[in-house]
Amino acid sequence: MPLQRPRHLLSCALLGATLLLSACGFHLRGTGVDSVKLDELNVTARNSYGPTYQSVLEALQVNGVDVRSAAPYRLQLLDETRERRAVTYTYRSTPAEYELTSELVFQISDRQGRPLVGPETLSTQRVYVNDKDNLVGTSEEEALLHREMLQDLTRQLMFRLSSISARDLANREQSLDQQAP
Repeated sequence: MPLQRPRHLLSCALLGATLLLSACGFHLRGTGVDSVKLDELNVTARNSYGPTYQSVLEALQVNGVDVRSAAPYRLQLLDETRERRAVTYTYRSTPAEYELTSELVFQISDRQGRPLVGPETLSTQRVYVNDKDNLVGTSEEEALLHREMLQDLTRQLMFRLSSISARDLANREQSLDQQAP
């Protein structure tokens, strides 16, 4: 009988620890994108050598989308804007903090160029401190934030694309065909 009590306590402790670990909700952070449901897509942009275009291409390929010009639907990166504005000032009226804003306008169209989705605008913002005594560090922080914002815009676009299937696009295309005279 004396041996069963420690085993019972050990079993209860093990069960309690297991319940606590399983209920803590820990999981690895991902992109939040289940998967892009489109098999193939043509991607165009004003600047096909720019970082946004390259980031979107890479994200699509990682999600298993075949990017090619003969695809039935075209993802158009229509416009990309970046803005920086001062949001707070020091007592000497020099900017203490800047706000960065990036926007990406996109649409999905069929082979005839008719828009099926969009144009839609994605946007992201960041704020950073302007350290006038450390200009190099401040400019490096701004560059880092621009890269993070690009990743965020790409993630938002992939999230939006994950909610669209080829069947949805085909239905929208068919609806446009029926409306045509």
